[in-house]
Amino acid sequence: MLVLTRKANEEIMIGDNIVVNIVKVSSGKIKFGITAPPEVSIKREENPQKFAQRAQEQDTVRPHGASIKVGGPNFNKQAAKAAALI
Repeated sequence: MLVLTRKANEEIMIGDNIVVNIVKVSSGKIKFGITAPPEVSIKREENPQKFAQRAQEQDTVRPHGASIKVGGPNFNKQAAKAAALI
């Protein structure tokens, strides 16, 4: 496991096309944004064992490869530019 220290508005790049931007750090919480191509699956779950169960359920509801758009009011302009270059 790689552990990094970042401040607000700093970024981490994973591979050539995934950018993780630290949006806000306060009160022991970190808010971050992820910019990735639509074919990259981004999962959020506090209990990792639920991933397999959810994936099995979603395969029956949503075809494999369908994407979910991620964004919000704090979307970083620099990350958006990096995504546009992909």
